[in-house]
Order: sequence, then structure tokens, then C-alpha cells
Amino acid sequence: MNQGRVLNWNPDRFFGFIRNDNEREADVFCHGSALPRGVDELKPGDRVSFDTEISKRTGKMQATNVRVLP
Repeated sequence: MNQGRVLNWNPDRFFGFIRNDNEREADVFCHGSALPRGVDELKPGDRVSFDTEISKRTGKMQATNVRVLP
């Protein structure tokens, strides 16, 4: 499980990017489908935890199982 901060979120396109606290890792793409039920968007600066996987469509790293931290 990784942790980081939301860099940006585009509510019209339902995606954004997360800056991983592990500075050796690149910023991670986050699609709205990775958010828990009832969460419609993230806000820049939100602290989140997340898993990562390689996207079958793009071959790039993306966030999964995103949770907003208190």
C-alpha cells in the first residue's frame, strides 16, 4: 500500500494524478473508477492511500483501491 497527495483532479474527465510519497516513484494516474463507492472526486492536496497496477490498456502505472486519509 502506497501513500501520497493528490496533485490535480479533472472532474469533467474523472481522473487526476497522485504524487507518491516515495519520491523515487513517478506520479501515478488515478481514474475515478479507482475511488471507493460514494466518493465522486478528489481534491488537490488530499492525502490518499492506494495500490498500483500496470494498466492493460496503456501499459503505464495507475492507482487502484484509492482511499482518502483523514
